[in-house]
Amino acid sequence: MSRQTHQTSRRPLPAIFLLALVLSLAAGSALAADLRLETKLIWGSDDRPATVHYNLADPALAATLRHNFKWTNYYEITNLAAVIPLNQSRVVRVSDQCILNIKNLGSSLVAVDNIGPGKPVIKGTNALPCVYTGTNLDDTAWFIRLRSLDAKR
Repeated sequence: MSRQTHQTSRRPLPAIFLLALVLSLAAGSALAADLRLETKLIWGSDDRPATVHYNLADPALAATLRHNFKWTNYYEITNLAAVIPLNQSRVVRVSDQCILNIKNLGSSLVAVDNIGPGKPVIKGTNALPCVYTGTNLDDTAWFIRLRSLDAKR
């Protein structure tokens, strides 16, 4: 009885699998550099909720603000999300009078230019999460809270 032997050919399958793995890891790391950012505009006031047409801010956020600032109530005006690729900027219109130009610097750092009614209001670089504040003439205040949607709460 004769035994037939087959010479196995070198299949490129392991090389193709390795190449696909490397490409998928590279794509995943590129996506990880994108910043998924939440931007909330909060209004601080002593006005009662019954007289205001905005919803109260999240209780945990309101408690943090109340601990540091004097107002009784904090109302959520806007809640926006944006994706900002690494080393790129996005314009986020928080309200009719407030525009943010936000640049993703990586490592949870952002550079923010806050433009009020036609003029610069605040400019700075901060680690996330962060809060920008300002006061109004009517003894109320505004707060802009920025945080990564990918960070643990």
